Parts: sequence; C-alpha cells; structure tokens
Amino acid sequence: MSDIKEALKLREKYTHFRILVIGRANAGKTTLLKRVCNTDEDPCIYDENNDNQLTPTEERGIHDIERQFAFRSNPQFVFHDSPGFETGDEKQLQAVRSFIEKRSRAKNPNEQLHAIWFCFVLNASRPLLELEQQFFGEQRAGNIPVIAIFTKFDDLVTQIYDRDKDYDENEAMAKEVVEQEFRLPLTKFSYGPKAYVRFEALDDDKGDYQEQVKVLIDETAFSLDGLALKMLFVSVQQNNLEICIRSAIR
Repeated sequence: MSDIKEALKLREKYTHFRILVIGRANAGKTTLLKRVCNTDEDPCIYDENNDNQLTPTEERGIHDIERQFAFRSNPQFVFHDSPGFETGDEKQLQAVRSFIEKRSRAKNPNEQLHAIWFCFVLNASRPLLELEQQFFGEQRAGNIPVIAIFTKFDDLVTQIYDRDKDYDENEAMAKEVVEQEFRLPLTKFSYGPKAYVRFEALDDDKGDYQEQVKVLIDETAFSLDGLALKMLFVSVQQNNLEICIRSAIR
C-alpha cells in the first residue's frame, strides 16, 4: 500500500506522457500517431511556452526534435519527431542522443521523456542501417524504454510475393523476413528494444488498426518502469476505454 501511495503522489505531478518517435522517411509515423489518438486531424506544434505554432506545413514541419506536438483529440499525449538515420549523417544520431540525455536530466516530471517508438520500414533490401545499429549498440541516458515498430508489413508481403504461392504462404515468408532480418538482429544488441510490434494497412479506414494499436499500447505499458508511469500511460488513453480497463486491472 505504501508503494501505491507513493506512486499516486508521483502520478499527480504528471500532466502528460511524452514520446519520442524515430523513423525513416515514409515510415508512416504521422498515420501511426493519428491511429493511436484515433483522429483524422493534423497535429499542432507547440513551442517551449506550450503555445500552438499552427499545424505543420512544407516550410514548418514537425521534424525539429525540440518542437513538441500533439493532437487536439488527445492532448495528454505529447510527441517529438526525429527523422531516421538513413542519410548516414552522424549529426542526426548525436542530436537524438543529446535530446534523450537532456530529457533524462530534467527535474520537472513534465519535461521528462517517457518512451521511444522506433519505426522501421520493412524494406527487405535495407534492414538495419549502420547508425541504427549504433543507436542500439551503445548505452543511452535514462534507461528509457524503446519499442520497435515494424510498419507497412503489407508492403513487405508485396516485395517478396511469389505468384506460385498463395497469400498465406507469402505472408508467412514475410513474417520470417521480419524475424530474421529485423527482430532477431535487434535482440542481439546490448540496448535493444524492450518490445516489438508489427503494423499493416494503417491507411485502411476499414481495417483492424485499432486492434493493432491495442498491442502497441499494451507493449509500451509493460515496458515502463515504475507504477506511477504505468498509471500515467493508462490514464491518457482517452480514446480506448477497453485499454484503460484492461491495463488498470493488470
């Protein structure tokens, strides 16, 4: 009971849950976040004073890692976006490391970073890039959990499709590619992801994307250290009552 009381006191200090989203170009990050927040609206960018800086445009994108953004439908989720490391620019990796370290040292709970969603495009010809391997091979500040998200699984099925096989066989082959080229290599790194989630057909409004989102939410919740953060994460699930109830019971 004393642990629960302490967790409740700490939980009261939090107003939102902060997530860093990392991913290569065309990883479907914005679509993923819209599905998580169950909205069709564009995100709003906020400055250091939490003032809305309008919606992203070609000139004012959301790729400045320091700019936080959120969706009006679920403002307690605060996101930061970082482009992936496909250009091979070491500065990109250093910027991410510095951001994580700065947020880890923040005294104010609402300035801290709570989780990292690392989105991988399932490209069979370009599995893990050198800078991605460096990211997972070296210790990061704060022990912030990283969840690996494999997006566009349906595109991978198309890439490796064998017309002599039926869809189920091709899907099984694609799953094996994910396992051998992505998940297993990531498990061998000293500071690899704590969980793995696969997404497909996120653009399909009639698809089962909410079922896939539930998996991401569950895996993220289980990856968090400390009861207060778990309480926080559960409480910001405004758009999915089932997740709130199931996670609270667990």
